[in-house]
Amino acid sequence: MIAAACGGLLMAMLVPGNAPERRAVVLTTDCGAEIDDQWAVSHLALSPAIDLKGIVTNHAPNLDAPASETSARVVRRMLDRLPLKDKPRVIAGASGPLADARSPSPNKGVTFLLDQARGHGPDDRLVVVCIGTATDVASALLTDPSWADRVEVVAMGFENGEQGDDPWNVKNDPKAWGVLLESKVPLVVGDAAVCKRDLGVSVAEARTLLETKGPAGVYLAEGVADWVDRHRDLAAREAGRPETWPIWDEITTAYLLGLAKSEDRPRPHLRPDLTFDHDNPRGRVRWITSVDSRRLWADLAGLLDRRD
Repeated sequence: MIAAACGGLLMAMLVPGNAPERRAVVLTTDCGAEIDDQWAVSHLALSPAIDLKGIVTNHAPNLDAPASETSARVVRRMLDRLPLKDKPRVIAGASGPLADARSPSPNKGVTFLLDQARGHGPDDRLVVVCIGTATDVASALLTDPSWADRVEVVAMGFENGEQGDDPWNVKNDPKAWGVLLESKVPLVVGDAAVCKRDLGVSVAEARTLLETKGPAGVYLAEGVADWVDRHRDLAAREAGRPETWPIWDEITTAYLLGLAKSEDRPRPHLRPDLTFDHDNPRGRVRWITSVDSRRLWADLAGLLDRRD
């Protein structure tokens, strides 16, 4: 899959005529929980199609307490490796899940999300990319319900679009995802099933693609190798092929760069067991159905190779 991209497409950027307009984006992430967030952080920070206003970090059970501060340190170290003139702001958000579905969790990350949406509206929405828990996104909605009129959320979560269920992002704060689904905010979701099928990267593929792309490329490639080495049984089960790990969170980047297909579906409700209730849907949700991984990885490699 990736080896094919290492020919003519390896250094390719998005075709100018097909590139989307530069979008204002805020990223929320549990970076440091595994390796996929670092790929998405790098891609979004480097992409000329994205105006990354800032990165809000949040929590995961395998991050040292306080989790959001730990995640923020991982993000800053990743940004230091990138060929960037200007680095986006990094703000620590929630270090734990919502207490209930009615009470926001105030913190500097939520304040940043609210502030960045000012000046935006239904015809010019701020994009909030959610690749960790939805705690800070839900807190922004609970603090100011009109925030939903100024943003759209692009998120990675759920096992699939039919049954729902989730082993990580949603599981780490189900109440927050309940708030998100019950709100009127425009929502795009990329699920684990599509990531497993389209975004699996083997250790050899990662090294071939990125090991000559500076310190950031080496770090991302070796991060996959280290993760697979430490979680071999999990990797084999999730990816379905040896020495491979899905780069889950890049599904959101692919959508923003026009490298994913999607479709509108009825917006489900979230049951306590994290499965979907499709009765009496509340509006619509856009579901990502496939990713052009060949072009996605070629784009990332080209951006990492940039020297300006």
